[in-house]
Amino acid sequence: MPTPASSLPVLRIPEDKIEEIRATADILTVVQEYVTLKKRGQNWFGLCPFHTEDTPSFSVNPSRGIYKCFGCNRGGNAISFLMEIERLSYVEAVRMLAERLGIELPKARAAEEGESEGDRLVRANGMARDFFHRQLLERRDTGGEQARSYLKSRGYGKEVIERYLLGYAPDSWDALAEHARGLGMPLSLLVQAGLLKEGKEKNRPYDAFRHRIVFPIRNLAGRVIGFGGRKLREDEDSPKYVNSPETAVYRKGRELFGLWEARDAIRRQSEAILVEGYTDCLSLVMAGVAITVATLGTALTEQQARLIKRFTNRVFLLYDGDEAGLSAARRAVDVLLQAGVEPRVLMLPEGEDPDSFVRARGGEEVWRLRNENALSAVDFQLRLAKRRSISLSDAARELVTSAALILSPVEQDVFLQEIAGKTRISLDALRRELSRVRPAPRTSEETLPPREKWPPPGPVSVLVRILVRRPELRAEIFQTWKPNGIPDERLSQLASLLHAEWEREAMSEPQRLLDEFPESPVREFIVDSLYEMEEADRDERALEIDRKMARDCLRSIEADRVRVEISALKEQLAKDDSAELLMQLQTLLRREKELRGRGN
Repeated sequence: MPTPASSLPVLRIPEDKIEEIRATADILTVVQEYVTLKKRGQNWFGLCPFHTEDTPSFSVNPSRGIYKCFGCNRGGNAISFLMEIERLSYVEAVRMLAERLGIELPKARAAEEGESEGDRLVRANGMARDFFHRQLLERRDTGGEQARSYLKSRGYGKEVIERYLLGYAPDSWDALAEHARGLGMPLSLLVQAGLLKEGKEKNRPYDAFRHRIVFPIRNLAGRVIGFGGRKLREDEDSPKYVNSPETAVYRKGRELFGLWEARDAIRRQSEAILVEGYTDCLSLVMAGVAITVATLGTALTEQQARLIKRFTNRVFLLYDGDEAGLSAARRAVDVLLQAGVEPRVLMLPEGEDPDSFVRARGGEEVWRLRNENALSAVDFQLRLAKRRSISLSDAARELVTSAALILSPVEQDVFLQEIAGKTRISLDALRRELSRVRPAPRTSEETLPPREKWPPPGPVSVLVRILVRRPELRAEIFQTWKPNGIPDERLSQLASLLHAEWEREAMSEPQRLLDEFPESPVREFIVDSLYEMEEADRDERALEIDRKMARDCLRSIEADRVRVEISALKEQLAKDDSAELLMQLQTLLRREKELRGRGN
């Protein structure tokens, strides 16, 4: 039997451990780390994390331990979900899930595991995180004291230091480099991660973060993917902040600082507060505003807006009160509108930033601002226009341009009605302006990732689908059919594995096939079959319908085989028209007609 290429990683982790992880993992818990779900019938639904959508089409079936998006057709189990969303290999996803579940796996050398570049970078970042954090807590020289004093002066207590794993990069050119060398970690890996920089001396890289407070940046899996560092010497001629460069695991336009820590609070409160910096974020968290997250040194991006939309549809923008902060908030409003998120703006007094505001007035004042003075997108843009002496007609045109970004026709119309009510410009005029500025609609290629068209159409694909979802029919099918000579390699591997299991009377549950075939598109094929089974279980006639369909497929497969024989025989007759060959041809033609004509 051909061995599924995708099942090879299982060999690197003992099967009993795979089984323990499979039995212990709750797919609902895994997915809810990344997606807000609501129960509907037996399944849970939310917005798909793999493509842009406004109506939830992403479904999780806890009883079968699988998920499926009816929009982009991605599907799988808890392991494959982590593979997709964290861009991990099968082994990396299994190890991550085992770590979350507290299941100990045997240690293996990186080379044996086939460790990916991303996994190596995360390992380097984890080492650096521990080093920086320990330096902050334990270093007793002047630099360590300055770091602790700085955090104390900002009001950062033990709880936030531990929760966000804040650290201190010593005032040294090679403290981290020497630590890594002592652990046997290649310095080239730390250079690749942006933790060290190449110096003038060959093979003597130096620390990228020196005498700085260090802020680890975590993704939604809680893995450290990068760092930000704030200088402690205000008189030093160097940037106030330095940040990790973009790497295979860190794209600053795709992540949000503090989202991993705030995700549960955001989900509970159904809203988030977005600020622009690490210190702004932590100051609000220390003041009790636990729903705060921050961008990473760039303007808010569409990917970040989609990321936060997994947890809430409402975001309050709390940016600096100066002109630059207002301009940044104005741009962020459009990004959120386009992502299907409702933006609200909290305007600070000029000269204030979120950090100074909350330290002077406390978290209660932030909540009061949110409850009493939050501005809708329309109110904010009109106030901004008045502040900038922009005419009402120009302000209205700009608002209509924002309205054109809203994908939902209903929400777009509500937005236009708000503009009309607050500018006294007729709704009809606004709609005419909208038709003039409306952007071209997004094509399916822009919103849905391209997916391979598989499996090939035909009776073999249908029969294999039945074999996946109906273990009770496998004996009946395999007694008359052997999966030999299937042209499509992946269908052949799947059918052969099922046949081998049947032969040794070791038929496993259909869900376990996902561990044998964790890669697309076979994984989605299996999930589709299981979701079809979910529907079929509600119909008492479904089993008999599948049995009849399987028989029809078997007849069709046999008819196709006979057709191949007929073609070969006709080629022979072209060279030798003997009576014996003609009789064989007539027999085969009658057999094909019989197979094609029988309906039951």
